[in-house]
Amino acid sequence: MKDERDGGWIKLLWFFIILGIFLLLFIITITKLSVNVDLYHTGDDDNIRIKLTAWFGLIRYTIKVPLIKVDKETPGIVVKHEEIAGQKDLGKKKKQKFSPMDILLSMRDTTEILKHVINLHTIIRKFFNKISITKFEWHTTLGIGDAAQTGVLAGLGWSIKGTLLGILSNYMKLMTQPVTSITPSFQIPISQTKLSCIFHFRIGHAMLVGIRLIKYWRGGLPNFKKRPLSMLSGNNEKSI
Repeated sequence: MKDERDGGWIKLLWFFIILGIFLLLFIITITKLSVNVDLYHTGDDDNIRIKLTAWFGLIRYTIKVPLIKVDKETPGIVVKHEEIAGQKDLGKKKKQKFSPMDILLSMRDTTEILKHVINLHTIIRKFFNKISITKFEWHTTLGIGDAAQTGVLAGLGWSIKGTLLGILSNYMKLMTQPVTSITPSFQIPISQTKLSCIFHFRIGHAMLVGIRLIKYWRGGLPNFKKRPLSMLSGNNEKSI
């Protein structure tokens, strides 16, 4: 009799444990996550802060992203690369021949890539449609010291902002009127940008899109029909 009671208590305990796990997963799934992004740039001072909040502010987490400063003496992006001895340019031009079959296989490969991109775009767009934007403010002050060129730059800035806002309104739910401005500085060279955005989505939607992406990529990369260029170059490449 005692063993039967102990077995009943154990079954009841496991029942409550499983019920608690399902209840916790359900709460996490329906939890709405708020993301507050603040970006500030002026001169050499760059700062990005991402604040995550849930359950009416009971859970908060802040991420500060440091930006890489650009070297004024050598502006641009430097990419490390490894040089291999014996691969110097000797001034020879190379000609590579492709058969009609190679061209046909290349077209099939392009079709496969497009199918993967379209399917991936569909998955991501379904998630973006669940995102609601409740605040969007983007203010910019710019100038390069020349009035005419500054005017052209300001017009380009308005074009870029309009395009980005069109993309946001097409993919996400704009619950508020975006506030944007561009202030041209005709006398003083200046570059200053302040962006503040708040958007919301449910964690369950993010989990679902993550599962779909994992399931999608488990199918592997596109099945390319064309041989690698290295194989072709070994047979058809000539120097002239």
